[in-house]
Amino acid sequence: MKLYVKALSSYRGDVDASTIKKELKSKYKLDTRRQDTFIHLAVYGAQLLKDEIAIDCCDELYITSGVGNIDVLQKTNKYVYHEKDFIKPFDFINMLGNTTSYYVANSLGIQDKNTFQISNNFTFINTLISIFASLSVSKNEAILGSVDLCTNPKEVIKRVLGLDEEVDVISSVNYQKISLSCSDAIGEIEFDAKIYSLDEVQKFLKSTDLEVMASLRCKDLECSKDSQFFETMPSFYLNKTLKKKGSLIYIDCFENSYKIIKIISLV
Repeated sequence: MKLYVKALSSYRGDVDASTIKKELKSKYKLDTRRQDTFIHLAVYGAQLLKDEIAIDCCDELYITSGVGNIDVLQKTNKYVYHEKDFIKPFDFINMLGNTTSYYVANSLGIQDKNTFQISNNFTFINTLISIFASLSVSKNEAILGSVDLCTNPKEVIKRVLGLDEEVDVISSVNYQKISLSCSDAIGEIEFDAKIYSLDEVQKFLKSTDLEVMASLRCKDLECSKDSQFFETMPSFYLNKTLKKKGSLIYIDCFENSYKIIKIISLV
């Protein structure tokens, strides 16, 4: 399967919630009331993409994340379990994944398909598969947003993701405008639905001359790995590779199962 990238946007690192909120209000003239930091981060990344390319109202929207809006879950747990209080109405609303994609779609003027999708593993690649299937029928283009907000304390998100305590987890938001058409594309993504074994991955690596980057979870592979982690890291490396006008093989892993993405710059 192949998809083509028309434009992209990225933000990675510590999130200053007040700065992002201020930017959304002052630069983009957006109403930020009743929204939390996870939603603000998702909307901010979408606006950065909109700065790069025109968004059509018929574009399809897909938002994915490693664990979703865990911040609001922690707040709700505090209200109900520790303080024996009621859930605040807007916290309950923001707990729903489609609330985030609603605000993103509204900020972009998108009126077509709008999906918040999280898989138990390989969530970015699985969302690519969903997009490929949908665009094959609709012939539209799609906006894909990958949002991971690192909450405090960081130990919470590490436990949810099953990470070792020494792993440094960070926040990130990455967007792409995606099409089945290579016209005016800046890059190509090649992937499949196959689950690879370690032996199959090692055999594949011997057959490619492209640069290789692997997830920190790929403990049995001796290749380059990032020192930091967020669940949708393949999305970041897709953007980073295309910004450098390079090519890359990205390998993701979950419980001894592997998936491979090939990224090729077209400019």
